[in-house]
Amino acid sequence: MSVVALTGCTSLSTLFFYPQKTLISTPHDVELEYQDVWLKAEDGTKLHAWWIPAQGSKPDSNNMVLYLHGNAENISSHSHSIYWLAQSGVSVLSLDYRGFGASEGKARLPEMLQDIEAAALWMKQQHPDKELIILGQSIGTVLAINFTAQAAEQYQIKALILDAPFTGIAAAARSTMSSNIVGWFIWPFTVLIPSQWDSIKHIEKIDLPVLIMHSPDDTIIPYKQGKQLYAKWQQAQPKQQLCWLDSKGPHIMSFAFPELRKATLQFIENQRCQE
Repeated sequence: MSVVALTGCTSLSTLFFYPQKTLISTPHDVELEYQDVWLKAEDGTKLHAWWIPAQGSKPDSNNMVLYLHGNAENISSHSHSIYWLAQSGVSVLSLDYRGFGASEGKARLPEMLQDIEAAALWMKQQHPDKELIILGQSIGTVLAINFTAQAAEQYQIKALILDAPFTGIAAAARSTMSSNIVGWFIWPFTVLIPSQWDSIKHIEKIDLPVLIMHSPDDTIIPYKQGKQLYAKWQQAQPKQQLCWLDSKGPHIMSFAFPELRKATLQFIENQRCQE
């Protein structure tokens, strides 16, 4: 039985998702083994994901990562951000939400939370000996926060990693649309998007270790949004491990930098902030 509540307006949420159906590459292109995983959301929507097991010379981690990508394209263009995890001993499930890649349906909220739940369920059933950590980038951070706020206990989520997070879904829509000429005309209607999806409204429900990273050079999502979210989280969970990293480069390019990979891997292994 689903623990995800599906309430709220969905009519506008499709306007800031730009999925691509064609997969332009696979992990095999970088000499990584992987498994095509087919999932079914509670409403019957068929979903596609890649399971990329830990491989190479690194010891197999006791943790596994559910990767939630951004608002456009599909796992074939986004998963290059996390291939290094498998090469570092951490298994990853890279999920395409409904409407993206080979997944069926139309990309929209709140139904996409069902997709994340299907992925989390598969991971816990197939690999019960591993701890589950969720890593979201860009719009994936909003989805990660909303899902974890509802399902952390049910799926024993160990920690969150958020790269370039938004304070809320309407802010995400405005930032996305501002870079798209069609979006300029739709932008005023983002005020109709319900604030129930705002990340900043759900952080007090998430009592888990969290790593947030954001680049001051990000021109897609303002750096200050990540900082605002982090500050509010510190107020809401003052006793929790809430970690901040200044990222580098443009939007969601954090893992192009070895020192950020190292810090992220350390957090995955011990769920603690760097000294």
